[in-house]
Amino acid sequence: MKTKTPRWRSGFIAVLLWSIVLPLAAQEAVRVEVPLIPADVEEFVALRNEIAVTPEGGAAMFVAAMNAYAKDPGLGMRLFTAILVNDGSMLRDDPAGYGGKAPGNSASYLIRRLDDAPWVAASYWIGTSPDNGYTVPEGNPLTAAVSRNPYSEVSETEIRVFVHCTGADSPRPIRLERNNRGVWKVAEFSSLVVGVRPPVEIVDDAL
Repeated sequence: MKTKTPRWRSGFIAVLLWSIVLPLAAQEAVRVEVPLIPADVEEFVALRNEIAVTPEGGAAMFVAAMNAYAKDPGLGMRLFTAILVNDGSMLRDDPAGYGGKAPGNSASYLIRRLDDAPWVAASYWIGTSPDNGYTVPEGNPLTAAVSRNPYSEVSETEIRVFVHCTGADSPRPIRLERNNRGVWKVAEFSSLVVGVRPPVEIVDDAL
């Protein structure tokens, strides 16, 4: 069987990390670049395996799944399945789901909060704002800024990080766990689906 080559491989370094200071959070953060919103779960998993080798990368891939869900809920649910912890707390058995799994009732309830406010997902990309309708400026990569604090490390395999949000006054927490293959997956994300400042509605006055 011919192996599918991900679109993002050619000439692209998947993860770019550098230190910045978030004034509102007063914490050192790193930026994680995600080259694109994957078009299918196979592409997402390949990208996840490159990026989610750090807690910050896992958080950024969760944001990518949020944005995919905002455009295509069916695809988004499959991507969430691939980035949520598979320990029985977040996923349920579903023969039609990815790998026979799908987000459980509690996770699905939280995810569906995005249905009425799809711009929440985009608010975690640097360069978006309420004023520009949470649109990533043309020519800019998809970039999430993620920070830690002195209490972030719960254990060697469990960390809470904070994702910068352009529609809120402070970064929002998300908890991740490292699986046996070294991939950081999400164990708690309720703060990321909370509302943000709504996008500014531009009235076109043609008079």
